[in-house]
Amino acid sequence: MGQLKRLEIIIPHRWLSEIDELPKAMQIGGMSATQIEGRGKVKPLPVSIQRGTRTATPEFIPRTKVEVIVRDDMVEELTQVILEKFGGDPNLGGKIFISDVVGAIDFVTKKKDEEAI
Repeated sequence: MGQLKRLEIIIPHRWLSEIDELPKAMQIGGMSATQIEGRGKVKPLPVSIQRGTRTATPEFIPRTKVEVIVRDDMVEELTQVILEKFGGDPNLGGKIFISDVVGAIDFVTKKKDEEAI
């Protein structure tokens, strides 16, 4: 049995449908998406408030966090596909965090680890 990895992919909301296609094309089972807010190196743009009479710069930028669990041998390929498609624009922001998954259990089938994903 191979090691499992979690990829947490932080992206602008508008990328979600495009990111969704990548695991499908690689025949990766599933993914989760959560709307989040965060701050990093990319600075938020000022937004109009009070009927456009004032502007304010938000502290946090809306983002989507996509989580995908894959076998260790799929991590490099998936990250390269994501970077080729979305990488390079410093104004968009985004990150991929990779961590080990100690175990997984499917509620319905009771399969464990790699068989559970």
